[in-house]
Amino acid sequence: MTQGFVLAGGQSRRFGEDKLLYLWGGKRLIEYPIGALKDLCDRVYVVTKEPEKFFFLQGVDFLCDLLDRQFALSGLYTVLRHLGGGRGLVVAGDMPMLQKSLLLGLLENSRPPLTLFRISGRLQPMPGVYYPHILPQVEAYMAGGGERLVDLVENLHSTEIGEDTAREWDPELLSFVNVNTKEDLNILERYGRKES
Repeated sequence: MTQGFVLAGGQSRRFGEDKLLYLWGGKRLIEYPIGALKDLCDRVYVVTKEPEKFFFLQGVDFLCDLLDRQFALSGLYTVLRHLGGGRGLVVAGDMPMLQKSLLLGLLENSRPPLTLFRISGRLQPMPGVYYPHILPQVEAYMAGGGERLVDLVENLHSTEIGEDTAREWDPELLSFVNVNTKEDLNILERYGRKES
């Protein structure tokens, strides 16, 4: 069983307003990654501290962050505690250009305990496929004061998919575009909403 998870706990400080609610192309930004997951996952969850602000979403379930701190690792921890068995396809709510072909390739090549892409020499935490096996390591990392998801994944044993393979599924690597600032919207305007 594959469950999809959209992490929606960011604070949007650099964007100037709640970026996940920003209207682009007739939809809120968060609706794009949800749409990409719905065709590939048995169930889709939005992980957030504020489910009420996403009242307009349909066909998804909500998971409330289990930790008070607002950072990506909190969302992943919540996902792993919820998974039980199976696997979770995890993406960020600010990734509106996820290509289904890349996500499908990721799922078809995923192996426990996690499968991630390495792009430009860096391991990308999302999109990624996570299995519950890594929960003890995540808990130990946080207990030691660790907070950065990017640092955590570099120290876990993961199956890596290289950039050349990623480009076979997503030639322009649009799936890895995050919207952090208003300037990032220029990338969306340049490429438009590309479906694979």
